[in-house]
Amino acid sequence: MKKCSRCGAPWKSYRSQPNSREVCELCGAHLHSCVNCIHFDREVTSSCKLPHTAFVGSREALNYCDDFKMIDSFLVARQDKVTKAKLQWEALWRT
Repeated sequence: MKKCSRCGAPWKSYRSQPNSREVCELCGAHLHSCVNCIHFDREVTSSCKLPHTAFVGSREALNYCDDFKMIDSFLVARQDKVTKAKLQWEALWRT
């Protein structure tokens, strides 16, 4: 399920990605922004995992990045489970 990063309201649409100027129906935050993207990472210097992206001022503001892909919370949760299971499996066989 794709959700707004500010308020957590689900994004409901037949499209796979929000339009560049689309806003959350509940709080009015821009959905096509860095904080809603799968490439966003606060630990990286530019806050983006992709090296070729241009710096934008506010990560919550509207952007026109061609590489934008909105985060799907179900997929992220499933990936976290897989990662956790792999770590537990590897921990079993460590000496």
